Amino acid sequence: FFSDSLNLEIYTTAVAMRCGYSERELIELGMGALLHDVGKMLIPLSILNKPGRLTDDEFVIMKKHAEYGFELLRRQPEIPLLAAHCAFQHHERCDGSGYPRGLKRDQIHPYARLMAVCDVFDALTADRVYRRAMLPHEAMEILYTSSGTQFEQEIVEVFRNTIALYPIGLTVSLNTGETGVVVDYNRGLPTRPIVRVLKDPHGQMVAVPYEIDLSKQLNMMISGCDREAGIKASPSF
Repeated sequence: FFSDSLNLEIYTTAVAMRCGYSERELIELGMGALLHDVGKMLIPLSILNKPGRLTDDEFVIMKKHAEYGFELLRRQPEIPLLAAHCAFQHHERCDGSGYPRGLKRDQIHPYARLMAVCDVFDALTADRVYRRAMLPHEAMEILYTSSGTQFEQEIVEVFRNTIALYPIGLTVSLNTGETGVVVDYNRGLPTRPIVRVLKDPHGQMVAVPYEIDLSKQLNMMISGCDREAGIKASPSF
């Protein structure tokens, strides 16, 4: 879980900085993000690593990790209590559909409301034993679909404007069959970066690489990326 927690810490800290959080708040939130899933240590491996979907009974057990994490962290004097609450509440949703307590917007700490957006994006763009990772722009579409209901719309917007969904250096394939590398991004249009094409639709290296600005070529889009490289979205500042 370390890589997932590190990604979440990067996302949440970047978004919190854009929101104007203080240094103390950034430390609390960052610590909460790094330790948000610590309760999974107490979940049976047979459930954590199950290759298929969980049964209803298994999911009840899995959901216990939020409470387990809170109980573990709140007993540590060096861990801020609000960091423990991040573990407790990161699966709560503004419309009350989350767990473990079914809290609604104003009952959920702002740290957890921010972390929820980042956590879902990170989960959707990561490979799981039961499914392949989504492309970043597909994950953003899901966040937008739930914006204003499960997630705060303002936080989703800040996330979109803070995180480079396709970071510079990432190898991507286009729906035209060409393959290239992201060389720059367009602020306000994170799903449509500038790509330097290196291979033609037949997989052959082009004689002279050329750049395509996807913000200007609306009939073109990213259809795949180098998942094996393990490159995740990153802050755009």
